[in-house]
Amino acid sequence: MNFEIPSAFYTSDAFASASLLLVLLAARLIAGRTLRRRDDLTEQVARRWTANFRNLLLLIAVIGLVMIWAPQLRTFALSLTAVAVAIVVATKELILCLSGAALRTFTRAFSVGDMIEIGTTKGEVLDLNLLATRLQEFESREGSIVPTGRVVTLPYSLLFSSPAKVLPHGGRAIEHAFEMTFEPDVDVFALRQQLMQAAEEALAQNSGNEECTGPIEGQASRCDINFGTSEIGKYRLEIVLTGPLRNPRSAENAVACAIGSLFHSQRKNTRIS
Repeated sequence: MNFEIPSAFYTSDAFASASLLLVLLAARLIAGRTLRRRDDLTEQVARRWTANFRNLLLLIAVIGLVMIWAPQLRTFALSLTAVAVAIVVATKELILCLSGAALRTFTRAFSVGDMIEIGTTKGEVLDLNLLATRLQEFESREGSIVPTGRVVTLPYSLLFSSPAKVLPHGGRAIEHAFEMTFEPDVDVFALRQQLMQAAEEALAQNSGNEECTGPIEGQASRCDINFGTSEIGKYRLEIVLTGPLRNPRSAENAVACAIGSLFHSQRKNTRIS
């Protein structure tokens, strides 16, 4: 059986690399023998020339191998670049979350116990970790701080697309707002003082049923009413409750019942007269 080496082997990169290394190895052996046979060179000079020639051959070998394998190295580098890009794209959200955590830490944007609003979500911060924050969610109504009973996990990546708003809390008076709309069959503007008095009395009675402890002890809750109209001409009252509201929903219901009862009694009187 005759064994023939394929002609493609002689033009392959492996053959070129092996040939280059053999030539350099032979050159080193020949140079080493030549330097050792010279009697006019001291041993120290011979070692120096041997080391310099060896380093030169190593440099030539590296450059030669790089030039031989350049196409393959270029393909390999492009593959590494594609893999790196894929990794960055796949972990984009993770990187944003870690960056957002660093942003929150360095800027001290909020901490556990704060009431915050990010985008359309607001609530009280229950926990902070490396990637996200957990909130006790509040109602989405403007100005409302009534808990929905749900716990929401917000990734820190949202900090780069939406501002984080810290709402008043703790030792400061908190605000809870809601709206009421009525038909324009009663002059609500003439009832301003009566509505304010009814709302204040209802809020005081509701607050008296709750214990006030901590830094907000002794502070009294108050009610402000802003009068306006809707787009279709109905009366719209914006009620803002301010103070140590332990149960905002209970306070809202008490004030809403007082205002609604007064308004409907005036409507009944108007119809009778």
